[in-house]
Amino acid sequence: MMISIVIRKTIRQAGCLLTLWAAIVPWVQAEEIPNRYVVEMSTEPVAQRASRLSLRGRARLESTAALAHRQRIRDEQSVVRARVERHSGRVLGSVDTVANAMFVEMPAEEAAKLALEPGVKRVRPERTFHMVLDRAVQLHKINQAWEQVGASRAGEGIKIAIIDSGIDPAHAAFANSELSAPAGFPRVSSPLDSANTNGKIIAARSYVPLLRYRDPDNSVRDHVGHGTALAMITAGGKVDAPLAQMQGVSPRAWIGVYKVFGTPGYNDSSNDAAIITAIEDAVLDGMDVINLSLGDDFAYRLADDFEVAAIEQAAQAGVIVVVAAGNNGPGMNTIASPGTAPSAITIGATTNGRTFGTGVTVDGLGSYVAYVGSGPTPGSNVQGELVDVSTLDGDGLACAGFSSGAASGKIALILRGSCTFETKLLNAQRAGAVGALVYATAESPEPITMSVGAATLPAQMVSNGDGVAVKQQIAAGTATATMNFTIQAIDRPANRVTDFSAVGPSVDLGIKPDLMATGGDIYTATQKLDSYGDMYNPSGYVLVDGTSFATPMIAGAAALLKAARPGLAMEDYRSLLVNTGVPVTQTWKAQAATMQQTGAGVLDMMAALQSTATASPVSLSFGVGSGTLDAARSFRLKNTGTETESFEIKVVPSAVTADGATEGLPAPLVEQPVMELAAGASVEVPVRWVAQSLASGHYEGVLQVTGLTSGEVIRVPYWHAVQGDPHSINLMYTIDSARRGTAQSDAFFVRVTDSSGVIITETPTVKAVSGGGAVLSVTDYNAEVPGLFGVSVQLGTVAGTNTFRVTVGQVTLDVQISGL
Repeated sequence: MMISIVIRKTIRQAGCLLTLWAAIVPWVQAEEIPNRYVVEMSTEPVAQRASRLSLRGRARLESTAALAHRQRIRDEQSVVRARVERHSGRVLGSVDTVANAMFVEMPAEEAAKLALEPGVKRVRPERTFHMVLDRAVQLHKINQAWEQVGASRAGEGIKIAIIDSGIDPAHAAFANSELSAPAGFPRVSSPLDSANTNGKIIAARSYVPLLRYRDPDNSVRDHVGHGTALAMITAGGKVDAPLAQMQGVSPRAWIGVYKVFGTPGYNDSSNDAAIITAIEDAVLDGMDVINLSLGDDFAYRLADDFEVAAIEQAAQAGVIVVVAAGNNGPGMNTIASPGTAPSAITIGATTNGRTFGTGVTVDGLGSYVAYVGSGPTPGSNVQGELVDVSTLDGDGLACAGFSSGAASGKIALILRGSCTFETKLLNAQRAGAVGALVYATAESPEPITMSVGAATLPAQMVSNGDGVAVKQQIAAGTATATMNFTIQAIDRPANRVTDFSAVGPSVDLGIKPDLMATGGDIYTATQKLDSYGDMYNPSGYVLVDGTSFATPMIAGAAALLKAARPGLAMEDYRSLLVNTGVPVTQTWKAQAATMQQTGAGVLDMMAALQSTATASPVSLSFGVGSGTLDAARSFRLKNTGTETESFEIKVVPSAVTADGATEGLPAPLVEQPVMELAAGASVEVPVRWVAQSLASGHYEGVLQVTGLTSGEVIRVPYWHAVQGDPHSINLMYTIDSARRGTAQSDAFFVRVTDSSGVIITETPTVKAVSGGGAVLSVTDYNAEVPGLFGVSVQLGTVAGTNTFRVTVGQVTLDVQISGL
């Protein structure tokens, strides 16, 4: 089942009324929540203040100075609160630790006036967010780490916050009777949730009342399955599932549940108020690690991103924050917010070493490996004549639908793309099909486990190559197929970048993701409370894909590491996890992977436990230039071992030639390549890069730091780009369909980049090429979201596919929207 944690969303410019006031941010709005605003105050939040006053740079949130500063903030907020209530508004909540802000509901004209009040920094509309193990532990050497520290002690004493859709507290994975809650716990936001805590689940807080709509369940119970899956991967106990035995990375860690997504059909998205308040409570509850498998594909500039600011303050308070990169790959410059936060460990996804699949047999061709959809599977084989949907709708996508009975009693062959799997299957079912065989595109040729929503038609997915072979067999004459839905384990290439994992550079041109972990074909726990939930399965277990599920792998690893090596600083744990990563050399297509796809590499748990060196920051970006470079950067190298150690620093450029040669490649220089550090000591390492006449493209590699006594190695990635011509047009979002003849504001969004992922700000040309539609406007949102353009269109008056062609330079992209 494919779960997209970062649902691509419609954006609208903030209303013209708001642009009249300098203090109100004219925001690009994702699924705009009418009359809901974030009021950011001028006084710095408690975590920032406490960090500045701390000699070690760590925020002491309960110090006398911190408590006094918190009271000052609350006094200032009370004045603004009174003004809000006097002007037909109400305060829904407030925070003071990771941010100084109030979440209010009031008329737009009153919000504009509020922006001018003393002490108010800015007011902006509230934006929304959406939801972005058995074999996997071997790929990351977690099983070896269990042997070293003891599986019965992995993560012991560490508290992990899961900020997501809640948890199924009755699931066997969280019923560890050997654990007891620490002093001061459990902590709940409602007495009703006391029943949802135990010795494993020590915090149960729900922020559903802060969401847009009234919800039938304000408890922490999970109606989706997403949060339960994350908790299982991070810290679930050993369980025997139908397909495999499994255990979380840190089974002895405690779990804090912070529910920010509500009941499906009521509150499918979250918002600033819920997420920021949850981060704040997790910090104040003393959580050691925060997992955020959520986000917004449209990442704002760092200075304007409220969630990023909150994560930075949580990191200042010493919390390890792990965030999903997003599922908007494989296009470049697609890192989702808040994965853009510099202090977060941002996680991309690699392939698993096995999946669970089924098979389909086509007469005259033989059998193919096939992946089932997330919907119900029949109890017996499905057999029938194959029909190529392209003979019915012209493009083979099954997005616009076709006449009733056109596929009666047949198995429909459908091409992936342009609309959801749910739409495809519903259209095929309405046409009388008894099954659907979906095949992958040439651009993303591997099959996935399809998320089919409410569709119930039996469905499987095969690779592009297999699908093309079936298509040719149908064209040659009558072809029949037998779909076998018996699930079995299937080996596949591991540790390759998945086709959905988001790619850097980040909005500040930094290297993101930081680290990779298995995020494809993850078998994990889910909820069995609500059959309407996207990940519901009556067995309590489900197969999923997404950077969502790679992220808790690292959150669990952080807990295991901190329990095994207590007393280090947050940035030390971050570096131990990131900079000991094993290089990821290939993508899902077996092509060479780049630093902006993989960061420092894939998690190596044993190396993280053993390394004697850390680096801060964990990577060095030399930004974007025009071919001439003279730039200085530095990182702090620390000896985390127990004895004096000499370290050698070697610059290792990444090969860009076919023969893999690195001789003569442009690269930075380290002035002092060997240095000695006493145990616990650190030193700033200057790095300078001088180059001329660089051709367009990217230049990357690692600074390889080797302990000459221990032999342990860390790798600090570096990157620089010289801007080139337009290379790719990324479709960031599109509506699948709309009523024919109607105007659709911001029907789709695109971003143009060069071959290195650097944004091209040239406005694209868009024209309608088929279907009778028209282009109404192209809106530049670059001021809010770097490189983003929204295209408004008018659909043709006849039902069918409308094609719009986007052109920049020599690059084109066709976007299809079905008129119904």
